[in-house]
Amino acid sequence: MSEERAGQAGKARWRPLIGVALSLGALAALGGSLAYWSIPGPLGEGAPLATEPFRVPELTYVSADTSEALLAKLRERGGEQWPPAERVAPVTAAAFPPDLPELEVSARKELFFRVLTPIVLAENARVREARRFIQEAAGRRDALSEDEQERLAELAELYRVDLDSEAAPERLLRRVDEIPPAMALAQAANESGWGTSRFTREANNLFGEWTWTQEGLIPKQRSAGKTHRVRLFSSLQRSVRSYLYLLNVGSAYESLRSRRAQMREAGEPLDGLALAKGLTAYSERGQAYVEEIRSMIRYNDLQRMNGLRLADTERVAAEPVEPSEGPEAEASEE
Repeated sequence: MSEERAGQAGKARWRPLIGVALSLGALAALGGSLAYWSIPGPLGEGAPLATEPFRVPELTYVSADTSEALLAKLRERGGEQWPPAERVAPVTAAAFPPDLPELEVSARKELFFRVLTPIVLAENARVREARRFIQEAAGRRDALSEDEQERLAELAELYRVDLDSEAAPERLLRRVDEIPPAMALAQAANESGWGTSRFTREANNLFGEWTWTQEGLIPKQRSAGKTHRVRLFSSLQRSVRSYLYLLNVGSAYESLRSRRAQMREAGEPLDGLALAKGLTAYSERGQAYVEEIRSMIRYNDLQRMNGLRLADTERVAAEPVEPSEGPEAEASEE
């Protein structure tokens, strides 16, 4: 069943919220700007199109001139064992050192996972907070405060859900949900060449996202007549945030979201191997790409990452995503 038809029967409309959604839309049409949370530091700044005022676990950023030195710092702060048994230290880096390709393969993989795993876990935690809010709001939709109504309307705008719909709660919950770390890490490794691709080194772009309206890198093998560029991100964390958002709203990934919703309804943990079947549109290689991602999950035993959580840390306000504009490029197209 499509998201558009999900939950049509027997669901009360969120009528009190419609006025808020319309007023926000009118404000945008008149050129007014919506308030948003911002965070200093490695995430950088930008003008998002909508607000998502949910906090992200605060990560500690370390840096070093060489990959070996960075790996040593990450081990010192996060423990020698990798992956840890349960809790992952909230320590990462904003970018990979330029000499990453020179690092021995096993050390390069360890560095890659030590940097990205805390980021993926933090971004999933941010999504969980938004998801809990939606679930709680759905349970008392006639008693929401004005601030809560506005927050819900902004979420619906960002995730492209019409609140004037009987299926609004279900559609929001289908779109505001986590991506299993196993799948996210496998795709990041595949698309970025384990952090060594030009797109990642020069643009912090882990997943090969394109842009047609923003500044970006011109792919060296871009076909004649094509105008797309590779999106620039101020940090690896912004790239991960954008990736989660893309899979949660892109029309090409509705089957992935449907599989995920079925897992939720059955009370099952989210399975990266199974959800990867919904990635046929992510690459022009289609099913071959899906099998490659699934093979990477198996070969690197990434399913064990799905049960990890960040160690306790403060939460800080997070800049929302800037909506993606189109499909992903392949990391090899440099």
